[in-house]
Amino acid sequence: MSSNRPLDGAPLLSVVVITLNEERNLPRLLRAVSAWADEIVVFDSGSTDATVELALAAGAKVVNCPWEGWSATKNKANATARGQWILSLDADEAPDAECAAAIQAHVQGGKRSPEGLLRVGEVNRMTNYCGQWVRHSGWFPDRNIRLWPRGTAEWSGAIHESPSFEEKTETTRLSGIVEHHSYPQRADHLSQIEKFGKVWAEDQFASGKSTPLALVGLKVVAQWLKTYAIKRGFLDGRTGWTIARLSAWATWRKHARLRALYRHDVPSPRKILVARTDALGDLVLTLPLLHALRDHFPSAQLDLLVRPYAEAVAQAALLADGVLLWTDEMAKDARGKGTEFLKEAAYDAVVLAFPDAQVVRASVGAGIPMRLGTGRRRHTFWHMTHPNWDGRRDSGGHESWHGLRLLMPLGVDVAHSRIQRNLLRPPAADDTAEKALNGLDTPLVLLHPGSHGSAGNWAPDRFASLAIVLARAGLTVAFTGTEKEGRDFAPHLPAFGGIESWFGQFNLKQLLAVQSRSAAVVASSTGPLHTATAMGIPGVGLYGSEAPAWAARWSPIGPHVTVIETDAFDKNGHLDVPVEQVKSAVLAVTNGTRDPQ
Repeated sequence: MSSNRPLDGAPLLSVVVITLNEERNLPRLLRAVSAWADEIVVFDSGSTDATVELALAAGAKVVNCPWEGWSATKNKANATARGQWILSLDADEAPDAECAAAIQAHVQGGKRSPEGLLRVGEVNRMTNYCGQWVRHSGWFPDRNIRLWPRGTAEWSGAIHESPSFEEKTETTRLSGIVEHHSYPQRADHLSQIEKFGKVWAEDQFASGKSTPLALVGLKVVAQWLKTYAIKRGFLDGRTGWTIARLSAWATWRKHARLRALYRHDVPSPRKILVARTDALGDLVLTLPLLHALRDHFPSAQLDLLVRPYAEAVAQAALLADGVLLWTDEMAKDARGKGTEFLKEAAYDAVVLAFPDAQVVRASVGAGIPMRLGTGRRRHTFWHMTHPNWDGRRDSGGHESWHGLRLLMPLGVDVAHSRIQRNLLRPPAADDTAEKALNGLDTPLVLLHPGSHGSAGNWAPDRFASLAIVLARAGLTVAFTGTEKEGRDFAPHLPAFGGIESWFGQFNLKQLLAVQSRSAAVVASSTGPLHTATAMGIPGVGLYGSEAPAWAARWSPIGPHVTVIETDAFDKNGHLDVPVEQVKSAVLAVTNGTRDPQ
C-alpha cells in the first residue's frame, strides 16, 4: 500500500468494502487499489469461503460484523475507517487506471471548495454482463457518488442505496470508469432479481405501499420499452435483448412478491409430487427440491415420481415420503392408465422437474390443481398453472438451482449456491455387496469409466493407468459399470494386484451400498458419480467445459466434491486430463494414503 500519510498520522484514503462470500470478486478489487489506497477496510458479514483469508493476505483490515442490510452495514463499515477520505466500493467493482489517477488527484485537494462546499467525487460504472461491456440499455453512463471526506455521508435506502450529505456539496465527475463485474453468468442476474425483489417488496409492504395489477402490467411493458428502445439497448445486441427482458421480469417479480405479502395467500399444498423421469444423475440433482419443500412445508407429504430403473435412488432419498413408478405402460397410455394412476394419488401440486410430455398430460388429466414447470416447451406452454420461463442451456446456473426456481410460485426462495448436504441414505449391503467388500484391508476407490454417452469421458487407457498408480499407492481399486461396459473395457483392464473388475456384478441398490463403503469414486458426469457424492462419499468428477455436460450446470452435489474441468480433448475426443492430476485429487480425499512414488 501507499506510504502517503498526512502529518497527523491518519491515513489519507480508506477504501471500504462490505463482503459476504466474495472470493471470486475481491482479488480483482484488491489488485486495483492496493498500490495507492492507504487503508483497505473489508467489512465481512460471515463469509464461509476464502474472502477473509484473501483480504488479510493483501494487507487489508478485516472487521467481522452481522449483516444489517446494505445501508446500515455500509454505514458501520465507514465508521471503522481511519482515512480522511472514504472511497466506498463494492466487492465486484474495480477502478481502471484512469479512474484511480483521478481519485488520487481528488483527495490531494482540500475537503472543501473555495466556496466552502464539501468536495465529493462521482465515478462512472460500466457493467460487464456475461463477458460483454454494456454501453447502453440504461446501464451506462452509471454515475455514483463514492468518494467523500470521512464522517460527512450517510447511506440510506433498502436497495440501490445512496449516500446523503447534511451539507451542500460540490460534485466532481472523476474521469475513467469503475468496472462492475456483477453478472459473470445470466444466473447471477436472475439471483439478484430475487434478492433485490424480496428486499424491495418487504420495504414497500412495511411502508403500506401497493400497486394496482393493471398498473403493474403497464410498468412491466414500460420497463422493457425504456431499456430496449428509449435507452437503446438494441445497440448492445443480444445482451441488450437479455437485459431488457430480464429487467421487465424483475419489475413483474418484485410486484408479484408485494402482492403476495398483501394477499397472505401463498399456496400451501399438503401433498406434493416431484416428477423426474429421466436419468439417474438428473434425479439426484433434483433432490434439493425435497429439502426446500420440507423447510417450507414441514407437514406436507413429499413423493417422487421416477422410472423403475431409478427406484433404488428414489427409495434412498432422505426426505421422500413415498416413491411412485412411472412405467412404460403408463407412458404409452398417459391419458388413460397414467391419468388414473395420478388421479388416484390426489396430489395438490406436481413439480415437473423434467417436463416429460406424457407425465404432463397425465397431470393435466388427473386434475392436479397446481402444475409447476417450465413453460418453454410446446407441450407445457398451455398446461403449467405456474410456469417458469428460465432458459437453462446458457444461463450459467446449476441444474439443481434451476430446479429450485420452479418452486418460486409456492413462496420458496432460492439461493444460487453450491449444495453441500447429504441427499441420499446408504442402503444396507446385501450378500452380493458384502461378498465383494469382505476382505478388503485398504481403502477402496471405485472407477466408473462408462457414461452411456451422456458426457465427455476420459480415455480407457487413462482409467487403466490411474488404477495402477492408485494400487501402487496402497489403495484397492475396483472398476464398476454394466456388463456391456465391462466387455468394452476388457482390453484395457490392468492385470495388476489390488485391482478388481466388478463390471456387471451389482444392481443399482447394491452399487449404492458398495459406494457408501468406498473412500472415493472417480467418473465423468454420470449417475454413479452423483449418487456417491449425494451420500457424502468423496467424488472426483471429470468434465469438459462446454455443453452438453459442463461442470457449471452438471457438477455433482454433496459435501465432498472435486471437479477437474478441461477444454482440451485428445485425438479420439476424450477429455485430456493428465493421470497425475486425477491421482493427486484422489489421494487428497483418501486421508493422505502414502504414495511410495
